[in-house]
Amino acid sequence: MAESVDRQRPANVPWPIAVSFLIRPLPDEFGLSDVYAIADPVRRAFPTNRHVEAKIRQSLQILRDRGEIAFVGRGRYRKLAAAERRSVRIDFSEAANYVSASQVARVAIETWVARNVVCWRCSTPLIPLPANERLKDVVCQTGEHDVQVKAHLGVAGDRLTGAAFAPMARRLEVGTLPDYLVVSYDKMRAIVLLAEYIDGASLAIERLVARKPLSAGARRAGWVGATIDLSGLERRVVVGPSFAPDVDGWSGSASGDRSP
Repeated sequence: MAESVDRQRPANVPWPIAVSFLIRPLPDEFGLSDVYAIADPVRRAFPTNRHVEAKIRQSLQILRDRGEIAFVGRGRYRKLAAAERRSVRIDFSEAANYVSASQVARVAIETWVARNVVCWRCSTPLIPLPANERLKDVVCQTGEHDVQVKAHLGVAGDRLTGAAFAPMARRLEVGTLPDYLVVSYDKMRAIVLLAEYIDGASLAIERLVARKPLSAGARRAGWVGATIDLSGLERRVVVGPSFAPDVDGWSGSASGDRSP
């Protein structure tokens, strides 16, 4: 998994996330020296940082505070089982360096996905990719399954905002789109309400609708986005619905069908 950290350079990824991925191959109990010994991927991911070991220690403290690991003394840590730490809570502080509301939502939700959702096809962790990856936001640990993550304020309906129309249409000419993970969230309460995936193979070209090009005054003037028609498609629930007052753990069914 150290290789997965390296894939995320140059560092749109916060240090704690990078270190979280870095320590995954280590035993359940490990020491600082163990982390330093495999730290080359984060050194390459943050080439201008001259205080890598200090940042690793700081990141481990943050992971401890978040409940991902426990400090057992004398520079040693213990991993906590996923069941002990998964949550529907969203940490928007992960996106503190962003100004755009859409970017804040993207980074915070993709980070939540990496911590709380496993691939529904192979049951391995989902790993965020750099922001400029086309038509995929996360990939499973095996590297075989690409996923597009779509954050939706409130509960998503039958229309989903897609990426640029042309790349999606070209992808459909030669194959299928990746699976889509639609994460509906409540910004005020900072929780995920519902996360459900749609099989990419069910998204035919007829379901893509080109949107109006951006105006001449826009930063990406002429850019044409897509809207995806989800009506009638099977949507499998991964997390939620989480409308219960106790939001520190899972609420509702872990999996099942949802009629659109």
